[in-house]
Amino acid sequence: MKLHEARFVSIAGTEVHAMPASAADAKIALKELRQKKKEFALRRRALLSQARTAKSAAERAEGRSARRKPSGIISALKRLMGRARAAKPKRTLAELERDIAEVDEILFNLDSCAVQIEGKLLNFQ
Repeated sequence: MKLHEARFVSIAGTEVHAMPASAADAKIALKELRQKKKEFALRRRALLSQARTAKSAAERAEGRSARRKPSGIISALKRLMGRARAAKPKRTLAELERDIAEVDEILFNLDSCAVQIEGKLLNFQ
């Protein structure tokens, strides 16, 4: 996923920086922060979806699930078939959880940067 270019907002790792020099620049920076927040929220949803898929694939590969297992010969055959066709996800669950935590930290930093710019806007006027 490619992120939108921004003039006043820069993101390095999980740190978010915005340097508006005037009230007009601060308003543009706030709009950029809102856009970045939407982009990272979308990325977070995609990562959560991948994590759910990876978790269910891991459960199928182990032959267990979080819910109660139905008993019987047919259900046992279905569990065995699930183990056999369980596809290994491209990324491990630990990698996905680490990326989700990083995106959560970026989202928090975007919010705190927006609050700081809104405070500066009060001082500019």
